[in-house]
Amino acid sequence: MASPEHKAIAEAIGAVLENLSESSLIGVYEGQRRTYDYSCLLMRDLDRPLVAQVLWQHDHGLEKDIRTLLFDSHALIKLYVMRDSARLRATIDDVLTSYRDDLTTRERLIGLKLIFVPPDFDADDETQRLWLRSYLLSTFSRDLEFGVAFGGFTRHSFDVFVAHQGPVGLKYAILHEICQNGLLRNPEFMERLKYRTSGPIREALAMLNAAGLVRKWDTSACCFPTLRGRFLLDFTRRLLLDIAAGSEWSSQTKRLFRALGMVTSDFPMDGIHSTRRKPRGWFGVNLQHADLCGSQWGRDLLAGIDPAKPVLHSRFRIDQFLREMAIAKGFSSRFFSEPEYLFSPEDES
Repeated sequence: MASPEHKAIAEAIGAVLENLSESSLIGVYEGQRRTYDYSCLLMRDLDRPLVAQVLWQHDHGLEKDIRTLLFDSHALIKLYVMRDSARLRATIDDVLTSYRDDLTTRERLIGLKLIFVPPDFDADDETQRLWLRSYLLSTFSRDLEFGVAFGGFTRHSFDVFVAHQGPVGLKYAILHEICQNGLLRNPEFMERLKYRTSGPIREALAMLNAAGLVRKWDTSACCFPTLRGRFLLDFTRRLLLDIAAGSEWSSQTKRLFRALGMVTSDFPMDGIHSTRRKPRGWFGVNLQHADLCGSQWGRDLLAGIDPAKPVLHSRFRIDQFLREMAIAKGFSSRFFSEPEYLFSPEDES
């Protein structure tokens, strides 16, 4: 029979993932709990089945749990939450080393995330239950949300984008066009933008590529969206919705700011809609670029979004790009899956 701590941890996992989905940037659809303590489908650009298992009292079940998680052919993200102890860490190190040293099983470690909870956690203590949710929220936000779902998006990526100026709204129009249709041939790309000056486009593309917001194919001029670049557009939409809705940032936006290590930016009380009024600071100027992308380039970032029930995530249209690049040798869906942003126990500190 599961202990109160075991049940409390499993419930906290579900509650925290639901909390993450409140930003509208991720979809979380809980599945049936048969083999695992928790399971769901994490939806954003790519659908990623997630499973979670808790180990609290019965240490002898560790090897079976690890084997079940690693050999699950459907789950891409595998969370293992356990009571911390020196003995347990030594045991799991031995188990994982055996998988890591075998070439036939090493890749199965990809997607596994170990999370340790203090051994004196008491599920009957409300203060400790609240701490647990705060701890898991911080861990999931850093590693699962920004690390996996948002393609390793960081404060540096955002700062590089914000600092780039150029014609008002052009950088957003370029990123939007690449996320929608890619860049296969420069003349067609410029025609879709309705902009014939190549210099500012080249500068913006260089910035986007350096920040990991787009990705070039091999040595060609072809550019395609990344998970990180698609997130930046949706994060900007989250900011624009907040501005349209009220006089302060939403609690979820404040959480995203904290996760990025940003001091919560001043809310633009004076508005961002006029080209004659320059907002305060680069962050405000960047929001003006986003807002005016519609009037300047015909690309309203909030088009089709219901402010009352916004959905700021969508499936990656990978098939479209695969068809257009069919003659390119070696080009495949792996180019977009970005497996480097999945967990690996080798990265654990």
